[in-house]
Amino acid sequence: MRTLPLTPAEYRNALYIDFEGEGKKKDGTVPRPHMAGLFRPNPTGKSGKHTCVFFSPLWKVVANHFQKIAVIEDFADYFENLSLELNETKQHLVFWSVHEEMILKKFLPKKIFERLLPRLHNLHPIARRYATRRRSFGKNEPAKGKTLEEFFAVLYQKRHPYPPFPLGAAKACRLIDKACTRHNRWRKFTVKQQSCADALVEYNGGDCKSTWLIAKRLGNSYDSQSNS
Repeated sequence: MRTLPLTPAEYRNALYIDFEGEGKKKDGTVPRPHMAGLFRPNPTGKSGKHTCVFFSPLWKVVANHFQKIAVIEDFADYFENLSLELNETKQHLVFWSVHEEMILKKFLPKKIFERLLPRLHNLHPIARRYATRRRSFGKNEPAKGKTLEEFFAVLYQKRHPYPPFPLGAAKACRLIDKACTRHNRWRKFTVKQQSCADALVEYNGGDCKSTWLIAKRLGNSYDSQSNS
């Protein structure tokens, strides 16, 4: 997996992914994520299209609610198809931290992961080097340990950050699991359950878009340095 920055064109042509799930449990195990969001930047500008894939048939009600932007698909099948697409188009799959690569390695068959590996791109080390060199967090404030939201805030000070998710993805996923177990129609969900599902997808979209915008800033910066 590359540790060097991509070109501005490669970052724009890349896909941006973020998982949501219950995270690490008390016994140290990490369960398979409930969903992944994928962001595809437009050919120009800062916008793009955010879609979701849910990895459990249990979430069919939620997928139907989101209609064209969400699907239900098996984890391995989804990433097998995505790996074929990325290798054919020479696109990269960009993510914010090593967590995404760890999840892919843990839950994908070795053959699929190895096909996907050359197209994976962890943005965090590049962002950390960039912020350290520019002292983006202040003269005596290290970039190490800063979150995606903190990086976005210092790199895009004039933009409003994407809304936080106080409930947290882990609790949201458990709440949605419970709702889907009890109800087979979206209208039977409580207002709290519906709001939770909407907020989870919105939060995921914000993280995917933030990663894209940080990548865009980094790609342009390193490109201007190499041409100077």
